[in-house]
Amino acid sequence: IYTYLNKEILFLEKNMELELWNIFQSSRGANATMILSVTIGIWIAARFASVARENDAPVLMKAIISIFALSGFAFGWMVITRAVNSWVVQATALSDLRESGTELSPIASQYVEMYGGEFMTNPGPIGMAYLISGLLIALLPLWLKDNK
Repeated sequence: IYTYLNKEILFLEKNMELELWNIFQSSRGANATMILSVTIGIWIAARFASVARENDAPVLMKAIISIFALSGFAFGWMVITRAVNSWVVQATALSDLRESGTELSPIASQYVEMYGGEFMTNPGPIGMAYLISGLLIALLPLWLKDNK
């Protein structure tokens, strides 16, 4: 079974689904690297906050560390949201392939049903919990006093 994309290019339909899966898999490596950078950023912010607290840093230094932590939080929000949206993009591409008349594999059809829909504007509940807790780990010890 062949599908014409334009008059010069002819593709075998089953290869199109496989190519979409290959492209999706390639993007997952980049997403994992970016999410790792978010994790390292959270650790750095928490470490800076810990050192600042131990050394009784001045308010200006605490403010700079807080800005760093908030920037890392915003960056993480963007990165995780983009990673989650790559699932939506894949589902949309597979859905469009199905609408062009290509019969999808059962796994691809289930994937479209599970992840198809509108783009997300947030990283989802687990991503939000991760980012918020990371931000609090960095900020709370920096600004709250001990009960010693």
